[in-house]
Amino acid sequence: MLSFIPRHALRVARTRQIQSVNSLRYYASDSNDNNNDSSNSSNADSETILDIISAHPNLKPDSVNSSGSGSSSGSNSNFTKESSELILQALSRASDRQQNSSRQPSYLATSSGRALLGEPQTCSHNLHIHASMNNTILTLTDSRGDPITTQSAGSAGFKKSARAGPEAGYQAMTKLIEKVEEKNVHIQTLHVLMKGFGPGRDSAFKAIRALTTWDIKRISDTTPIPFNGCRPPKPRRL
Repeated sequence: MLSFIPRHALRVARTRQIQSVNSLRYYASDSNDNNNDSSNSSNADSETILDIISAHPNLKPDSVNSSGSGSSSGSNSNFTKESSELILQALSRASDRQQNSSRQPSYLATSSGRALLGEPQTCSHNLHIHASMNNTILTLTDSRGDPITTQSAGSAGFKKSARAGPEAGYQAMTKLIEKVEEKNVHIQTLHVLMKGFGPGRDSAFKAIRALTTWDIKRISDTTPIPFNGCRPPKPRRL
């Protein structure tokens, strides 16, 4: 089996027509001409194969086919086996490069894909919007979570059931923006955290987009979801 390896390798090389320098470089070069590194490595592989074939006449197809299996010496046969393995490795590397060059780069390999899997960016300020069914409470904090100012629909002038409406959430956000301007708080990037599904949830966020130029980097929903937790209250009967 070992004496058959050099002949099989040379037959493969002969069928693919890689006896000349041009055919070897054409076979080993990548289809993408813009990739200089891969083309240089493929040319180096082709030159390595040519040096092995040209320097040792025992590797030529005619000499191997004409000579018998037991006529060559032990050293020449061992060298022939090693050189044939090098030829097969060079051919496999060239074919792998051609397959990799034809593939499109994945999204995770791009800069945007790496940013998607990376750690979240830390914002300079956080805005917590707690929208319950009875009130809307807004709290602005710094990056460490320390509160800077707070505002609710009740402190904005709405009483009783009026605190739960969408207008109350909009006016509460307006009052909060006025407090931020009075304290000269410079908000570079903002992380909005929403909790609850009250009527003032969307109206408070719309007030941010309409009345300010704050750079909102992240929007998160921190509404707690019970996993078969406490028993909910019984439905209201009217």
